[in-house]
Amino acid sequence: SLEVAPLTLLKPACARLLPQLPSGTQVFLPSLPADPPDAIGRALGLLRREAPGVVPVPHVPARRIGSLAELERRLCAWQRDSGDRVREALVVRGDPHAHHGGSSGGAAAPAAEYENTLELLETGVLQRCGLDAVSLCGHPEGVGPLSTEQARAALAAKLEWAAASDMSARVVTQFCFDAGTTAAYVDALRSDGATAPVSLGVVGPCARSSRVRMAERCGVKPPADADHVEGGAAADDAWPWDYARTLARWQAARGASRGAQALHLYPFGG
Repeated sequence: SLEVAPLTLLKPACARLLPQLPSGTQVFLPSLPADPPDAIGRALGLLRREAPGVVPVPHVPARRIGSLAELERRLCAWQRDSGDRVREALVVRGDPHAHHGGSSGGAAAPAAEYENTLELLETGVLQRCGLDAVSLCGHPEGVGPLSTEQARAALAAKLEWAAASDMSARVVTQFCFDAGTTAAYVDALRSDGATAPVSLGVVGPCARSSRVRMAERCGVKPPADADHVEGGAAADDAWPWDYARTLARWQAARGASRGAQALHLYPFGG
């Protein structure tokens, strides 16, 4: 899977790449505070026309939903825009000026109906609007005021809800620039008893300045200085290969069930 901001997806240069994506590729569409209200709907329409084999997964930001009726209208509109192809959503906390892995803006947030994602999930609105799967955020470095352990506990509660509600669930991790931290997070999930598939969030090849900017924007630790070559020049070509090799060794040691099941790519313009 990969994540592409809706307005980026609508650019002609990006649209030309869509036919090259293998059928079945999931494209996650983040809900960004500064985007126009119809941004995801327009992106869903583009995918329907230009890449019918691609599977859209829009984001639902719990803390930016004003009411249950508003959310139902949004989900129904997405089904119309996509040709009834939205079967999974990534449900995120959705703080007013932050998101899971893309750029954010400064638009004022409406009064929130839901304080967290579990409150939204428990309404059953996803099932009523034709969804049968949910992606849930994993945070290797914690998120906001929550430590890594507290964030894992919150995730466990949502996975329990999914199991009780007969909803397919996966964990999609926020990107992290330290492979050891990423691997340790998945190990902890497995030790907690989580059996849900895990998609590891990995930033693809892009400029170090982009990685630093997105780390600051998304509240994760910035890339290490090892990203630089001698003399202080940015080694853009070095990322993400050492990171990927470290994760590959960890995955080989853990195996298919105890490790991760997929990669979730954040292009960041690369």
